[in-house]
Amino acid sequence: MTAIETPPGLERPDDGRNRRGGLDRRRLDHLLGFMTSLADATLRKAFVAHLGDLKLRPVEFSILALLAVNQRVTQKKLCLALDTPAPNLVVVLTRLQERGLLRRIRSDEDRREQHVQLTDEGRQLADRAHARSLAMEAEALSVLTEGERLLLAELLRKIAAGGRRT
Repeated sequence: MTAIETPPGLERPDDGRNRRGGLDRRRLDHLLGFMTSLADATLRKAFVAHLGDLKLRPVEFSILALLAVNQRVTQKKLCLALDTPAPNLVVVLTRLQERGLLRRIRSDEDRREQHVQLTDEGRQLADRAHARSLAMEAEALSVLTEGERLLLAELLRKIAAGGRRT
């Protein structure tokens, strides 16, 4: 098998289903990275359709969701949870703070640490966004059976963990 051939067993008939945009994708459809990128694009469109009027980007939604259910959250913990470089996170946190959705408080125990907390307005927005995200996911994943949804979630968690036990 050459580097550009489809692995055995993953061949698909050229029935038009793999010709999105009129292009033959047989050399890409077996690549999980390619398929997850297409799935991500679909989910991002659903995110905008359901939550766009809340003026939240996906990373901002994730931060609000984490802050809504966790206590004593530091910027470092957020960086680790979201796998985001600290300078990038600071920009996002500043944007959310300027909107009045969160506050950063210097730690009394370690002055180098800042705890991040939702404001009342931030908590209300996090709750509204969470409720809408449930409807968004249900609609976007309606093409899957319940078993397929559970399996997909389990497999994605394994890949995201990068071989670490979760």
